[in-house]
Amino acid sequence: MDGDSAAVPLPRPLIGSAEPHFSFAGLKSAVQRAVASGAYAPADIAASFQQAVVDCLVDRTRIALERIDAPTLVIAGGVAANRAIRTALQQLAGEQGRRFSVPPGWLCTDNAAMIAWAGAERFALGLVDTLDAPARARWPLDPDAEKVRGAGVKA
Repeated sequence: MDGDSAAVPLPRPLIGSAEPHFSFAGLKSAVQRAVASGAYAPADIAASFQQAVVDCLVDRTRIALERIDAPTLVIAGGVAANRAIRTALQQLAGEQGRRFSVPPGWLCTDNAAMIAWAGAERFALGLVDTLDAPARARWPLDPDAEKVRGAGVKA
């Protein structure tokens, strides 16, 4: 952020925790409160949100890397398209003496592409839903799979 911008105080959920899980619920609420307050410029809220996410991802990735002996840190998907995240995780990989692998930005798509592909695969198998199927925030591709924490399951 430049000299004219102001950092918005936002939480860093789970930073420092030994647990490898992610949670952005408190961060999302804090951003909503910052917007509603009218005390911050939208650009400052956006920059502060991005930095909070970067800080959380680096912290959680560091915890994960402490538990495995992988020679390479790989990131992909929509999150890998964010330059601040890419740069921070590349720096972390270097600090850890690991290689860093990430596809070119034009190949880093968001979840919409992955959801569309999953839908195409289900359709090819003859699996279809009616148009009145309920929308769910976390919809498993395999309804018989074990539920994971973060999908409405508490630890």
